[in-house]
Amino acid sequence: MTGLLALGICGLVIYITVKSIYRLYFHPLSKIPGPKLAAITSGYEFYFNVIKGGMFIWEIERLHELYGPIIRITPLEVHIKDSSYYDEIYASSKRIREKAAVLVARFDLKDSTFASISPEDHRKRRAHIEKHFSKQAVSNIENVIYENIDKLENHFKRAFEFHKVISLDAGFAGLTSDVIHKYVYGFNSGNLDDDDFNTSVRDGINGLFKFSHVLSFFPVLQTIMNSLPLWLLEKLDSFVYALVSQKLDLLRRTEAFLQNKSSNSETSTMMEVMCGPSMPEDMRGAVRLSNEGFSLIIGGTETTARSLVVAAFHILDNESIKTKLREELRTVMPTPESRPTWRQLEQLPYLSAVVWETLRVSTGIATRSPRVAPTEALVYKNHIIPAGTPVSETHYFVLTDPQIFPDPHTFDPDRWLCAAAKGEHLDKYMVNFSKGSRICVGMNLAYAEMFLVLAGFVRRFDMELFETSAKDIAFARDFGTPYPDEGNSRVRVIVTKVIDE
Repeated sequence: MTGLLALGICGLVIYITVKSIYRLYFHPLSKIPGPKLAAITSGYEFYFNVIKGGMFIWEIERLHELYGPIIRITPLEVHIKDSSYYDEIYASSKRIREKAAVLVARFDLKDSTFASISPEDHRKRRAHIEKHFSKQAVSNIENVIYENIDKLENHFKRAFEFHKVISLDAGFAGLTSDVIHKYVYGFNSGNLDDDDFNTSVRDGINGLFKFSHVLSFFPVLQTIMNSLPLWLLEKLDSFVYALVSQKLDLLRRTEAFLQNKSSNSETSTMMEVMCGPSMPEDMRGAVRLSNEGFSLIIGGTETTARSLVVAAFHILDNESIKTKLREELRTVMPTPESRPTWRQLEQLPYLSAVVWETLRVSTGIATRSPRVAPTEALVYKNHIIPAGTPVSETHYFVLTDPQIFPDPHTFDPDRWLCAAAKGEHLDKYMVNFSKGSRICVGMNLAYAEMFLVLAGFVRRFDMELFETSAKDIAFARDFGTPYPDEGNSRVRVIVTKVIDE
């Protein structure tokens, strides 16, 4: 028995040695610069993302400083830090780009548009969603957004009346969550009806994000989580409990829509339409559709809420920005009760600049999103990247490229106005919604919420930051979206005035 064990250990050592030698010297990526340990094992990424907690992005940044704009960051993946090359990786539909399976494995969203690896599957699934997020479709639900803005602003008014500190991060997440739940499923998730913004939905999404790096290495944990009873999950981890509870609730609602055959596309919710006869039979499974719905709720809640939090912090932290913004808003909001449309607000240059700058510094998705060119070798300078290789460029590095955005860590809306005056188009570098055929399907809803919420926030209230500093919204850790060093992005304020003129 001892001999067999020794033989097994010896065989394992030989296997690891041979595999390491192959990856270092004979693998198709062996000529790509980078640390040898990263070329040998995914344990390099595991250490920084799982053990150290979402820190691999900063190690990638350090490696680029050492090795140059192209590096091998895992045995199979190449990362490029060159803003001019972004469109080559995230190309349009004219060139085949698959989503890397490693990204899909992080999220239990099987068969959803988000989890589609092949362009064909993605195109087929996206076609049933994107019409609901066109600019016209989003404009048609401005009343839903305004209903929730009214609820949030009632919280602000009560906070002023009772001298209460209010958490804008929870309030904005409550608003974006209530809007997307109403639009996709037709029910109010009730966050804004709660005095403290009922954070259960947000907790579920954060549970998924904070567990995503672990799941990318151990996807079997998803199956285990889904099979455990809720009472046990609640004892083990409140975030995982919130996540699984929410998914089960959406599955039940989706099943109910599928059983109801009388949906009318003119009056039905988005999910009712998707569960109806317009959806091909082979795409009408309850699990697939509930995964589709959950992916929309994930995308429509936390990322937009974080952008609003970042905007609010910088507006309140810089009196001149707030003053300019309020003066401009008076042109379309002569009274605080005025309700301009999204299209009207888009025409305001300074508000638009604030929104663009907010989206730039808030980053959107923090995690790299590798693409695979299955039939085409990519060429970067003197390096040939073989077909089938996952290649990525982290959005944050483009959005903070000092060659494009001087002094990139300063919140400066005027950079957009100056660029426009010179005929420069900085918007082509705005990659926070990604680019190409897989550009974020819900970006019009995010834009509408940003414009409408910020307009009311600035025009109707005076606030002061309370025990909040830049570190509370700083991008320190990558858990899918940017997180500060501890906890979640947070901005606490005191409402000092409700403006009535």
